[in-house]
Amino acid sequence: MTPPPPLNRRQLLLAACLAGTAAQAQAAPLQVLIDGSIEMPQAQFKDGEAVDGFQVQLAQEIGRRLGRPVRFRQVPRRRVAQMLIDGQDADMICNYLPSWLPGPLQWSRPHFDDADLLLTPARRPPPTRLQDVAGQSIGTVSGFVYPEMQAALGERFARDDAPNALATLRKLMLGRVEHAIVGRVVFDYLKRRGEVTIPLHPPLVISRVKTACALSPHSRIKLAELDAALAGMQADGSLARIVDRYR
Repeated sequence: MTPPPPLNRRQLLLAACLAGTAAQAQAAPLQVLIDGSIEMPQAQFKDGEAVDGFQVQLAQEIGRRLGRPVRFRQVPRRRVAQMLIDGQDADMICNYLPSWLPGPLQWSRPHFDDADLLLTPARRPPPTRLQDVAGQSIGTVSGFVYPEMQAALGERFARDDAPNALATLRKLMLGRVEHAIVGRVVFDYLKRRGEVTIPLHPPLVISRVKTACALSPHSRIKLAELDAALAGMQADGSLARIVDRYR
């Protein structure tokens, strides 16, 4: 019997890619939670499937580097902490802070810069400090915590909750609240899309944050693996490219 001819370089590369794909398909999936109260540019779901957004692209790249397929699950914000603590159908969630998500979780290296902004319509006097809005209605997102506002205003922090940042911004534009708190990245994204339809004063920065991923104590992956994947993404510029896509 005549032996088969040796594989050329292109065939070898194709075989290696197929082998890698098969190995990834056999690996346990990385189960990533997505907070149901967020929207683009953080995440977008269509027919129950995650299709776009920073958090989606970030998790997919982490999964690729760890050799695992990624499975997304959109859940109400109030259920996130317990699902991660229990570790059932949940390995991690990203773009969070420990103060937002208490519990015995493991935290990755920080990787995403953001800020909370206080937005005020130009028709109102501009606040110069947080105490200037004491007792005034402030659009907020249900389930979100605002420790700086709470510390500055206490019982005079007059929250008016909406399901998400876009709904909060719309309430501000309709005059249903006097101010609104929106994250900088989301605000810039909505502004580029023409969703901001009224003049605003320059935003007052409430706080600057650098968010991270929260890992379940029962996760199939180790914190060192997650940190190594994020460090690699920061080093080779792939994380910056993902962020820039949604700036």
